[in-house]
Amino acid sequence: MKVVITRPLEKGKDFSRMLEDAGFETVVIPTLELVFKKAEINLEKYSWIVFTSPRGIEGFFKNLISKDIEKVLTKKIGAIGIETAKEFEKIFEKPVDVIPELYTAEHLLEALKKEVKTGEKVLVPTTPSTRDVLKEGLNADLIFVYSSEEPENISEKLEELEKQVVSENKNNKKVILTFTSGLTAKNFFKHCTPEFLEVLKEQYIISIGPITKKNVDSFGFDSLMPEKNYTVEGMLSIIKALNI
Repeated sequence: MKVVITRPLEKGKDFSRMLEDAGFETVVIPTLELVFKKAEINLEKYSWIVFTSPRGIEGFFKNLISKDIEKVLTKKIGAIGIETAKEFEKIFEKPVDVIPELYTAEHLLEALKKEVKTGEKVLVPTTPSTRDVLKEGLNADLIFVYSSEEPENISEKLEELEKQVVSENKNNKKVILTFTSGLTAKNFFKHCTPEFLEVLKEQYIISIGPITKKNVDSFGFDSLMPEKNYTVEGMLSIIKALNI
């Protein structure tokens, strides 16, 4: 079966290798490009640094100097999920302090409320397109260390994808579409023709988690989603189950 990957290119390639190792053919169509930003980061007033994506960690790290890294090691760290936690531990060689049971901003907020003490300030390195859950719930400060830009050639790639999907369907095969964020879905579907959207309703659509699913389903779908493990590994389990 063909699996369409809409993640930014580098992460899309990683997901593609994982799928190809499991025997799937992949089509990588990034609907986001990550652009890292320069930012002035003053760590002195913060007790907590909280990350909502691996890219937030990467963008944050790119803005640090040597003495800042030492300061980070003295802070308490929150991560929205296991992939984000692994990225932090890989770069800083320090375990995170808080990971929610379910990998959403709302569950991260609830977990942090139990740990963040009165007077402790929270910094969230993130993107301008982030949701305001932590900012509002913890009075956290946001610092923008990367942005998600829309590639220019999405429409052309979707025209070619439509041909591939129609061809697969003629051979009685469905295509699997995967979305790992609400923005990947929005940028994908807004470039689809009404005719292509109808074709896609006959395919398998997989969202990485509940927020992404909400965005995907707003375009008229009822996407599949991992029950708990909101990661590409969780998506892979669903994809394997569909390969019948």
